[in-house]
Amino acid sequence: MTASPLRQRILLRLLLTAGLLSVLLLVVFLAVYRGQLVAERARASLGFNLLLQAALENAMLKRDVPGLADIVTHLGAQPGIRSVFILNPAGDVRFASRPELLGMHRPELVPAADARPTAEFRLAEDGTEVLRSTNPVRNKPPCKTCHGEATARPVNGILVVDYEAGEIRAHALQSALAFAAAGILVLGLVLVVLWRTLNRQVLEPVAALARASAALEAGRLAERVPVHGDDEFAALGQRFNRMAERLEKQVALLRAHENYLQQILDGLPDGVRVIRLADHAVTLANRAFCNQVGQPGEAVLNQPCHASTHGRAEPCAPTLVVCPLHELREVGDTLKATHHHLRADGTPFPAEIHAALIELDGSDGKQRYIVESIRDLGQAARISHEQRLSELGLLAAGIAHEIHNPLGSVRLGVQGLLRDLREGRVAVDHIADYMGLIDQEIDNCIGVTRRLLLLARPPTGALQLVILDDALTDTMRLLEFDAQTHNIRQQTGLPPEPLRVLADEAEIRMIFLNLIQNAHHAMPAGGTLHATLRSEGGRAVIDIEDSGIGMSTEQVARIFDPFYSRRADGVAGTGLGLTIVRNLVERLGGSIEVASTPGRGTRFRIRLPLAESHLNDNA
Repeated sequence: MTASPLRQRILLRLLLTAGLLSVLLLVVFLAVYRGQLVAERARASLGFNLLLQAALENAMLKRDVPGLADIVTHLGAQPGIRSVFILNPAGDVRFASRPELLGMHRPELVPAADARPTAEFRLAEDGTEVLRSTNPVRNKPPCKTCHGEATARPVNGILVVDYEAGEIRAHALQSALAFAAAGILVLGLVLVVLWRTLNRQVLEPVAALARASAALEAGRLAERVPVHGDDEFAALGQRFNRMAERLEKQVALLRAHENYLQQILDGLPDGVRVIRLADHAVTLANRAFCNQVGQPGEAVLNQPCHASTHGRAEPCAPTLVVCPLHELREVGDTLKATHHHLRADGTPFPAEIHAALIELDGSDGKQRYIVESIRDLGQAARISHEQRLSELGLLAAGIAHEIHNPLGSVRLGVQGLLRDLREGRVAVDHIADYMGLIDQEIDNCIGVTRRLLLLARPPTGALQLVILDDALTDTMRLLEFDAQTHNIRQQTGLPPEPLRVLADEAEIRMIFLNLIQNAHHAMPAGGTLHATLRSEGGRAVIDIEDSGIGMSTEQVARIFDPFYSRRADGVAGTGLGLTIVRNLVERLGGSIEVASTPGRGTRFRIRLPLAESHLNDNA
């Protein structure tokens, strides 16, 4: 049942209050006024009895017994008087207006000697109610001739007058009802005036505020309250209107900010979506994400995240996919993973996810959200090529260092030679020294570029004789500047005789590059890198060991998975380096093993068949 409007409730309560007050006023007024009328009538009867007593005493002094009886009879016939009788001190009725009362013995009506006149409602002999006025007739000095001394006989008789009680009470009731009706009428007029004043001054302004509030709630922010007068409700209406104006401006500003944010997000090439952690609902998504999944924005927003990207009705199992909603625990945590998302037509595509956990203040308190940046990786070949270019780009600083030093020495040699020529100090031995220095440094530059070209050239697919010692030392030299920058000491252990394998030299150097770079990443605070080569059972054994932070058993089990990245230096990787290394090693007929201890470091061991063993097997 819906609640009554305020106007109806107040009117109903006013009517109920008026009714209760009217009934209470009627009851109280009837009781009080009727009692007062009865008391006044009783006092009047006492006064009448005193007059009657004076007439009777006068007749008794004159010893006019017949006159006394006549007075009693005449008085008993008056309207409103039921009976009049006189008792002697013994309680015998000597005179009575009604003959049947004569001679009756009524000792209960004899008052005490010192009693005062009384008037009270009593039941008569026939059971009807009467107002009985009882007056003792005192013995006075003129009466002692017949009645003796007053000390011996203080009361000569008792005058009793019974008035009709019904007439008295009816008159009192009529008067009380008339006054009560007048009071109720006045109360009704007061309530009408009060209702009109309350309705105009209170209820109508409250109703206007309620209508305006409902309009604001419905989104009609231009609604305002009409303001009349200068009372408190007028002031409240003015404040409400000012509040509504501010609210309208704030909402407009908020919508402008939301539009601005949406336009910025829509301008990003990668897909972006925001997921509310409490119910997995997508609260924000940009155009790139909608294009990735092939769905319009209204089909993505406020829907579970697993519905738009995985086509699932239930949340993804955290044991089958690296889900940011389960992996991220603390505010500020980040995660990089690779998923296979589904488009609206059901076709899958690989996606690289960068996720972060944030916490925002909302209307319901603090809420946690997952912000995801989603990149469509496309086909695996393109991803592998991008990974290769990315790793090569990291060598830029080292290459610049390797080339800068020889070029600096060449410049010094050239400047020294030019200075000697200008000063005329031309000596063959000096020229030979300078040219020898220049030639040596040019060889160093050519060596750096050769190593870089060998590393960067695309695989040919044809097997060739590759000397592992040269490939390892060249890669170590390319990364020496990076090692010095990060306080890493590189140590190389080579066998007495060079080890050769049949492979693609670019792929061998890529294997060394990925493993050594991973070792550098595992030592963000510095450390020692050991790279050793040895021969064992017709195979070349390559150990790349670091003193970094190590890995847990769970991480070791996943490091060769595509797109899995957990770099210790906090930099987000692509998660493809070790996948490429394993594929290249296995294609060459080799194997790769990893052993790691948290806090102590990691060792990668590669076994490749030596060229001699390969040739002997094919002979």
